[in-house]
Amino acid sequence: MSGNDAVARGVWEAGVRVAAAYPGTPSTEILESLSRYPDIHANWAVNEKVSLEIAIGASVAGSRAFAAMKHVGVNVASDALMSQTLAGVEGGLVIAVADDVGLSSSQNEQDSRYWGRFGHLPMLEPCDSQEAYEMVKEAYELSEKFNVPVLLRVTTRVSHVKSVVTAGSREEREVKGFEKDPARWVLVPANAKRKVGVQFERDKALADYAETCKLNVIEEGSDKRVGFVTSGPAYLHLREAFPDAPVLKLGLTYPLPIEA
Repeated sequence: MSGNDAVARGVWEAGVRVAAAYPGTPSTEILESLSRYPDIHANWAVNEKVSLEIAIGASVAGSRAFAAMKHVGVNVASDALMSQTLAGVEGGLVIAVADDVGLSSSQNEQDSRYWGRFGHLPMLEPCDSQEAYEMVKEAYELSEKFNVPVLLRVTTRVSHVKSVVTAGSREEREVKGFEKDPARWVLVPANAKRKVGVQFERDKALADYAETCKLNVIEEGSDKRVGFVTSGPAYLHLREAFPDAPVLKLGLTYPLPIEA
């Protein structure tokens, strides 16, 4: 299963009902794969901002929702994204961002990990298809626990490389429905100002979570001459070159664990 197919599988199993995307390599196949699953509305949008707004609408109505785009697409979607980080979510909201490292089909390179700090958003980063499948499901739990959209960063080496994935079954989830609450959802200045403090409190809670997050793994290793900190598919290259070195493998790349 490719990384993109694995993301789609995890989204479907997480009980997502609405998914939207704008096509762009290396993210395109995620929605193509999702469209073949039952019980999910998969929508191509006219641009990345609209795709995110579709997902936001579903989340506000209490459904788990998903959006996918390539790295430059986050630039287009950032208006909606930066506001929703303040408003929060009702149903879990996960955004897959596919970075085209090496410009195989893009006009530039961007490191989407900066959006984590910039947007006060937790970010997960898988190294292969199995982790992509598992992390997207974990991302929904994280989104609903902390009332925040979650970014799943993949790269071309994850999106288009195939590996064996052990999958499960779909978890059906009840849709809560929309509850009118202007103070929560309408970000006029007075409401937005009140939410800034909430956002910083959430940052502290996420920082505490990062210290014990099971997605961050320490591998002791027998060769203690040099240690490594890594994330994403770079971990696989590292393990091939230094099979016995101690490694801190980060699955949650924002916020980073400081004390642990």
